[in-house]
Amino acid sequence: MPALRDIINHYITESVVTFEMVEMSLENRKTWFTQFTQDGRYQLMVAELDGTVVGYAASLRFHQRPAYAPSVMTSIYLHKDHTGKGIGEKVYSALIEELKKVEDVHRAYGLVVLPNPGSEKLHEKLGFQVAGLLHEGGFKFGKYHDVRMYEHRLGK
Repeated sequence: MPALRDIINHYITESVVTFEMVEMSLENRKTWFTQFTQDGRYQLMVAELDGTVVGYAASLRFHQRPAYAPSVMTSIYLHKDHTGKGIGEKVYSALIEELKKVEDVHRAYGLVVLPNPGSEKLHEKLGFQVAGLLHEGGFKFGKYHDVRMYEHRLGK
């Protein structure tokens, strides 16, 4: 849990790739972890290198309204020293492959704060398609940021 917390906290404090604004506590990450199951809608894949956690990909609730239940939101975060090494593709593709097996998951959506060419390329490589653009969809570090929505149809 500390490694997962540290990875997300780097992006919270140093970048706009997440619109979270407050660093996560260890207690928060423990609570967050309870939503995941091994074979359900909400899954967590952790990437390790030489016994060290270097990233993760997760599927989360897309929206509170019940009709959205067959859709999940996906996210991926890598330790800042382990980007661009193919780790993200491996852990994210593992998540997508597992989601394809879940009968009650129909779509997976990823939000990418622009510009982020690495994340855009990764989503497209893994079969996501552009579903739309949220113009100035979020406000962080004193300015508005566009957000591109990607959709994966999970072969269904």
